[in-house]
Amino acid sequence: MAKKKVRFRGVKHAPKRLESDLLQKSQDLLDDPGLLRPKCAGTCRKCHFDKPFDRISKLEGIKNDPDALIKASKRGPCDITKAYAATASLGAAGEITYLATAKIGGEDFSFAKRGSVGNDKLIGCQYYNDPRARLLLYNDMARKKKLHIYSFDDIVCSNAPNMPEDYLYDAFWDTPYEFPDDELSCGHEGQGTLVIEVKSLGKEISICRNCAKDISTLQSLISRISARDPLDDFDVSVRHKFHSAGGEGRETIPPEKVREYAMGKITDSALISSVLKDMAGTLKKGDVATFVSGSTNHGSDLDGFLESLRGSDVEKEALKAYLSGKTESVIIRSDRASEALNALWPEHWKEIISSYTTQDIADTMDDQSKNNPAQALTGAWRIMVSKDIIGGLPDFGKRIGPMTKLADAYARAAKVGGAEMLLEETEKNVPRDNKSKAMARAFDMSLGAGERWKMSGDDLEFSNFLIPFIKDLLEADGEAYRDKMNTLLTATGSGEKV
Repeated sequence: MAKKKVRFRGVKHAPKRLESDLLQKSQDLLDDPGLLRPKCAGTCRKCHFDKPFDRISKLEGIKNDPDALIKASKRGPCDITKAYAATASLGAAGEITYLATAKIGGEDFSFAKRGSVGNDKLIGCQYYNDPRARLLLYNDMARKKKLHIYSFDDIVCSNAPNMPEDYLYDAFWDTPYEFPDDELSCGHEGQGTLVIEVKSLGKEISICRNCAKDISTLQSLISRISARDPLDDFDVSVRHKFHSAGGEGRETIPPEKVREYAMGKITDSALISSVLKDMAGTLKKGDVATFVSGSTNHGSDLDGFLESLRGSDVEKEALKAYLSGKTESVIIRSDRASEALNALWPEHWKEIISSYTTQDIADTMDDQSKNNPAQALTGAWRIMVSKDIIGGLPDFGKRIGPMTKLADAYARAAKVGGAEMLLEETEKNVPRDNKSKAMARAFDMSLGAGERWKMSGDDLEFSNFLIPFIKDLLEADGEAYRDKMNTLLTATGSGEKV
């Protein structure tokens, strides 16, 4: 871990409460210097802390002499011994006249300036019960001797990566994540899942894309580790669904990006998103179609992909028509057909419409890239059906009566688009009188639509009378359509004829 910068902020008189706290800790260290000694979890042939604590034990004879302790804090090569002597002198003196202040990691620390040892060592010693601050005392030793020192309720040292399980949970619980049973996994397996493996423990932290937050969990995990390279015990990867059939679906984060992540320059959420973006790009450039909906990778199974989607028949049929035989990959976060269409639509709308209808129809349509895909497809489909159905009906010309005009418009709409298109037509060509309303209702009833017209008993009876004539009209083609229209016009009593 890089050496923390300590900025000296001058001196000030010691507040009584802070003075009392520092004096108590100094007295505790006088009584038990072992409070500073890390517990051993390594396999060193000889402990690197033996020498510092042998030197500290030799101060026993002057532990009640503050002046002698201050002198000891200025002599010798060992910073740990000097920091201890300087701190112990406070307890021996029973008072603190002045305090200095330094800012570390955005937090101010007040400490007693004594001897010739560095401020960082003094703070680390005087705050020996602070899991982060006390590492300042051991940083140099950890780097020089290639140690790994873990600071939590205890402080533990090893000559190789050997994270205590309690440290892992303690550090992870410092993050905002709260997982079931206080465990290390959110329990979900979404499109992408961040995996941080602690190799020495054989344990993994796993956080899915939906649970991931804008923090760096790795930064929290190394925040209380002192080592030459605190990242050497971690592997960071993202499990993902963005892979072709038979692919591994796990992307290892390269070392340079892991370092940025450890520094907090990249968050959990951003790391997952960046991997998924890269993997999606790779899939889309590939020569094999891959379909992903939510957390399910369907491989190249287009039918299975479409069956998993929720949406209208229009959306699904258009997707099938366009995607069949192509190497186009589709990756969506939900199981909605509309999301799949929207992902393809801006760039491929004309191809989708031509696949669903015909190229001629797609060519006649204005730019649809910013329009609703389902509406555009419905419109294209109606144009196609209209050409088949309406093309076979006679043209009554422009000089037709109002009842004829209304009946013909309703009949053509019903033939092309059923009840849905009939509803749109009646909203566009609203019937104005009772006879017209009765006829409009009869068209609805002929198609099995629900009641939406309010009318009197006589008008309702008249509407029911018209239903069989309208059914005959809707089934007719060619000149038979003209004959059935004349029969309907006679039944309405309009006096009109085509």
